[in-house]
Amino acid sequence: MQLLHNYLGDNLRTCLQQISRINTTSDSRPFIRGLVISSCGSTGRVSESVERLKRLVEMNIFDFVFSFAGVSTVDSLVVPALNRFVENVFAYDMGTWDALQASFGEDRRALNITPVMLSYAEYRNVKDKPNTRERVVDTRVLAFSNFRDARPWGLDIYQCPNPACGTRAHNIIFHADGKQHYGRRWIQTLMKTRCLSCGDARKGIRAPSWVHQCDGDNLARVWYNWPLTISQRMEIGIMY
Repeated sequence: MQLLHNYLGDNLRTCLQQISRINTTSDSRPFIRGLVISSCGSTGRVSESVERLKRLVEMNIFDFVFSFAGVSTVDSLVVPALNRFVENVFAYDMGTWDALQASFGEDRRALNITPVMLSYAEYRNVKDKPNTRERVVDTRVLAFSNFRDARPWGLDIYQCPNPACGTRAHNIIFHADGKQHYGRRWIQTLMKTRCLSCGDARKGIRAPSWVHQCDGDNLARVWYNWPLTISQRMEIGIMY
């Protein structure tokens, strides 16, 4: 908030407060306030940073905050998808999550470069209370699943399950195990791994229950709530 205040001043704060009141009481469509952070690395990956970004939405300062959740990006690949996302929200009046799936979710090259994080609010009418909405906040990562590039189920933070090793995904070989499913059942394909550091080998690994495949024909696209809980992190080998 201090950063926003220093750069944008009191006018922003006053406008955002007025919009928040209109959005919760009006029967017209809400005015969407968004913040796009064109940054990668720790911004959308480290839990402490993600929690701060979520607070901007939970405090009703913005209706969505977008950030890249990968280690790096390639501007020429991600900018077109980012432009479509903003256009979908503000020009075509799409829901924020649907707008993300219709931009990055349909651009394999962009999503193959970096997963993306979106913290967003949805407005829902309150039953038996005319002209009143409730505001529900969710935070997700949209990612591309790619065994070959060490991103099983979109999880580039995967680590060796051997507690004595813990090497990162780039030093692990991932392959499909057994029958490989296609179409809408692709996420049911099992995985086998071999760690290049310690030699640990595992078979018959299922996708975590908290990894969800995207709707429609977005094959190999997944989403999961972000940041991960401690138990979820331990499930993919992160022991700290």
